[in-house]
Amino acid sequence: MISSINPTNHKDLVTDRLRRHVAANPSRLALAFLDDDLEVRDCWTYAELDRRARSMAAFLQERGAEGARVILAYPTCLDFLAAFYGCLYAGAVAVPAALPLAHGKDRRLELIAVDSGAKLVLTIDKYADMIERRFVEAGDSASVSVVATDRLPDRSDAFREIARGAGDLAFLQYTSGSTRAPAGVMISHGNLASNLRALQDGLGSSPDSVGVSWLPLFHDMGLVAGALEPTWAGGSVYLMASASFVQNPMRWMRAFTRFRGTMGGGPNFGYQACVDAARTQGVDGLDLSSWDLAWNGAEPVRASTVADFIATFAPAGFRPERLSPAFGLAEATLLVSGKRDLVPPIVRTVDETALRKGSVILCDEKTAQAKRLVSSGVPALDTEIRIVNPETLTDVQASTVGEIWLRGGSIGQGYWGKPAESAAVFGARTAAGEGPFLRTGDLGFIHEGELYVTGRRKDVIIIRGVNHYPQDIELTVESSHPALRAGACAVFGVEDGDAVHVVAVQELSRGAWRSVDPAEVFDAVRRNVAREHQLALDRVVLLRPFGLPMTSSGKVQRAQCRAALEDGALSVVHEWRSTLQVPVMDLTGEPLTQPGVLERRLAEWLERECGVEGVTWKTPLMELGIDSLKGVMLSNALSAAFKHSFPVTLMIEYPTVEALARLIREEALGVGSEKRIVPPPMAWEESTIKQEIDLLDEAALDALLEDSIDAALKIDRR
Repeated sequence: MISSINPTNHKDLVTDRLRRHVAANPSRLALAFLDDDLEVRDCWTYAELDRRARSMAAFLQERGAEGARVILAYPTCLDFLAAFYGCLYAGAVAVPAALPLAHGKDRRLELIAVDSGAKLVLTIDKYADMIERRFVEAGDSASVSVVATDRLPDRSDAFREIARGAGDLAFLQYTSGSTRAPAGVMISHGNLASNLRALQDGLGSSPDSVGVSWLPLFHDMGLVAGALEPTWAGGSVYLMASASFVQNPMRWMRAFTRFRGTMGGGPNFGYQACVDAARTQGVDGLDLSSWDLAWNGAEPVRASTVADFIATFAPAGFRPERLSPAFGLAEATLLVSGKRDLVPPIVRTVDETALRKGSVILCDEKTAQAKRLVSSGVPALDTEIRIVNPETLTDVQASTVGEIWLRGGSIGQGYWGKPAESAAVFGARTAAGEGPFLRTGDLGFIHEGELYVTGRRKDVIIIRGVNHYPQDIELTVESSHPALRAGACAVFGVEDGDAVHVVAVQELSRGAWRSVDPAEVFDAVRRNVAREHQLALDRVVLLRPFGLPMTSSGKVQRAQCRAALEDGALSVVHEWRSTLQVPVMDLTGEPLTQPGVLERRLAEWLERECGVEGVTWKTPLMELGIDSLKGVMLSNALSAAFKHSFPVTLMIEYPTVEALARLIREEALGVGSEKRIVPPPMAWEESTIKQEIDLLDEAALDALLEDSIDAALKIDRR
């Protein structure tokens, strides 16, 4: 357990803070919106923000919207924040939502309207007709009103003050749906104030703070940290459209330089995008010395991205101690943990084999099974973090992986309209009866008081008792070939009876998707995954650029990707599927006793069965994606072909085509029996020995031996 629970003043609500800033500094810049040229297109002082919020609140009061849900469907613009603050002033419940595509099939907006029971949708004139048309097509036009707020006259003088309490509902934050169907998290005024206070404590924000954000305002990170936190502290924030950032990530860096930004952040892919853009555009002319705190919160925060960003932008004045990896989620309003001290991000190297079994063992980076994990810091103010065994509901020991449980002032009130699910997620109790806690569904551990997040419990792929974290495999996949787009891979397991098939769906890059050689990509991906994870992929799917389902913050939506793949809804360019079902080796043709013939035939057979090209005599068989089960199948196929009883551990004991051919020649063909080779490895070349030791780990060997025994004895352990 790690805790930062302190009594806090929930009476200091967002609306009260804003009114105090208006009274103290009415002419201070509160909000500004930047166009693609980083020119200020629109800007409001605190007095103007307050006037527009009061005008919106008066309109809502006239509509009788107090306590009602009101959807905010805006692009990134200042009008969104006028509407959001207007809802808070009027006691309405804001429901931020993404704008739908004009001709898209996505019905998220309509589904949110149905789920929340909202009867009013606020937007701007440019999108009002399109949104109305979508509700007409959905048959909901009679029950939902769409209002373009930029058409409304000033009603600020008609606003009537109302009493608001910490327990009153402020807004519904619909979850991004990375692993589950979206649900509206109920965030109270007190929850919001608690999290903004925690952000201020962690970020050190003040009236001198200048935020620069490209994050969408309908997302919790963009809304709470990107826009509300600077105004909570009395500072200023410069907003830019997300599309502007995506088109050229260096715009974000240049905005920090031009406007002397002090705070801002985003998910891991945003930092990686800046690194990639800097490789071609350089960093000349940038000055990031004013950037006091850059938060990186995503699944996962990658050690390589952290190191690359620091190295790339250090010449532009960025200081490594200012980068703060963090952890958060909508169910906790936003922030859960972050770095407190002004030190560079903490990265620990652990043994990946042990991590798969739930244990944390530090090791050297040069170790074959080394995995680098980035600390997500310590608990935010007024937050307690527990690591709990999700099955026994007991606290785990230090440096042991478990589910992350939370409690504190920022934890939401549950899911709107879902009492059973709310009770299960927000009302969890330990075996000892402690609670209630929020069950995050995220896995992690605590080491030396710091939280490390290892993945999503629902996303973990379990192969014969060994945990494989999809984000680790995804990183291996996307790094396998230059034609693959970084941060755009989804790996998941598909159950088929007792078996679990592992599928990788990966976007191709914009510059390569039309001309890439798919066989070359498939071969590289499968080899790398087999070598790094001792895991065989059963299916590899290559998509057009930007074809992978993702959340608004750039998280891969694995469950949605799996469903879309099954429905044929993905923009597939190339696909490979394993054909390894019942392998058969044909022995007809030239005599296998002739020099080199057996080796060649084995290599050709393995290429065909494993779907990998370029198998040589020295190729480590583990690079072919042969896991324990497939190794048993191949061993049995060779036994049947040569009418000789080979051990089911054949692919481990004889790890190359050369060693395999030598055994077959001596034992099955009766050639050279006087020089029979008996493993282990005195007869192997030193380089081969080292290579195989690097490729195998204890878990893989144990799993293979156990599977082999079960297969040989036809044991069913279910």
